[in-house]
Amino acid sequence: MTEAKYFLVVRFWVAPEAVAQVSRWLEGGHVTEVVSQPGFLWCRRLNLKERDAKGWSAFSMLYGIESRHAFEKYESNRELKSEFARQREPFEKLMRIERFSGEVDFALDKGG
Repeated sequence: MTEAKYFLVVRFWVAPEAVAQVSRWLEGGHVTEVVSQPGFLWCRRLNLKERDAKGWSAFSMLYGIESRHAFEKYESNRELKSEFARQREPFEKLMRIERFSGEVDFALDKGG
């Protein structure tokens, strides 16, 4: 895995009836489209194995990015963000999303 200096974390909860639909959207092209943006290196999805009070499943997408500059360029791409919002419309009421990002300020590797 290429070493990332900056990370975007997208944590989301999905209603049980929408998990398959959201997974198809993510795996069917959305994640590929995000990772194809300049400076994005890779993505990992985490199944968080937790439920909220409504019984919605929690997941997280972790994106490794070359730099804060690459992330800011992605964030300012209004056309792309509009397209992603349009793609999410069919399940907008069946999904909650929170996002955060930041730079690595501490790291520890095994053996060193």
